[in-house]
Amino acid sequence: MATTIHIVQRMAPGGIESIVLDLARLDPETRVISLEGSRQSLIESWPSLSALGDRLEALAKSDGWQPRIWLALDQLFRQHRPSAVITHHIGPLVYAGIAAMAAGISRRIHVEHDGWHYAAPRRRLLARMVDRLVAPRRVAVSHVTATQVAGALGTIGQTVIPNGVDLDRFRPGDSLAARVEFGLPREAFLIGCIGRLERVKGQDVLIRTLARLDTRCHLVLAGEGSERANLEALAKVWGMADRVTFLGQVNRPERLYPAFDLFCLPSRAEGFPRSLIEAQACGIPVVATDVGGSREAVCPQTGRLVPSENEDELAAAITETLAFGPPSLSPRAFVDPAFSNALMLDRYRALTAA
Repeated sequence: MATTIHIVQRMAPGGIESIVLDLARLDPETRVISLEGSRQSLIESWPSLSALGDRLEALAKSDGWQPRIWLALDQLFRQHRPSAVITHHIGPLVYAGIAAMAAGISRRIHVEHDGWHYAAPRRRLLARMVDRLVAPRRVAVSHVTATQVAGALGTIGQTVIPNGVDLDRFRPGDSLAARVEFGLPREAFLIGCIGRLERVKGQDVLIRTLARLDTRCHLVLAGEGSERANLEALAKVWGMADRVTFLGQVNRPERLYPAFDLFCLPSRAEGFPRSLIEAQACGIPVVATDVGGSREAVCPQTGRLVPSENEDELAAAITETLAFGPPSLSPRAFVDPAFSNALMLDRYRALTAA
């Protein structure tokens, strides 16, 4: 069997990294390289990575340009002789794309998970230079992302492969049991949001929106990030501290989703948000901001889209969704099988075999 190697910046809990982990779990011939971190530290912070065994390698890259990373990747590529190298985001493309070219690997594939980061002129210039040098086959996770990247880099001929999820793992469950397991209010209307606590994800907007909602509404934020302290302070300032639960990192989100009456993603920018697919696979209706590829990930019959940073419209969409109660058509019908991990893997295999 032919080996495929995926390269990420840092193999820590996140959307990109979860996709790579799932692809590696499904395909025993897939290896993963993390530019940053050590193998031990990565597994300690994300125990699920232990399932990869020696197929996970880490190069302990620190800040700044480090030529030794090119040499380390060149050695690994010559050792494992992969048939394809797949990079995720600009850092891995710069290092692994060039190293793969030097090692004579012809199947060089780069995945764009969003296009908004190319708004920075210096990053756009760097990406154009590396793209001309490495000439990778390009994948975008949504049609919107493909359009954004084409506009920024002039790239044509991109393949769109939407993010998938494990539909056996993410499925409808017992709401009360989930609330008990995570210590959440049993009688409240639970609005859930799972993701990195960073400004781009917009949890601050959701906290302010909570003040406009029925007092029976309770917000559950799962995830970690640099904005956690600010978000906790914001909840206190708005008098919402007793209506917001910060769960921190949840390693088995499939057990949490069934607790929610509604899942909300108030992002300021997105590529193709996997959390929306996960929530809908669990039968939970979603409300999301209409940014990036979110429109492609939301069931048009059961979900709602609103403009970014518009608290009034976000509050109205949440209120309307909760008022209607559980949808007569489960949003799972929208994601199964269109956004399955199996279909995603088949698409990547077809690309690496071409």
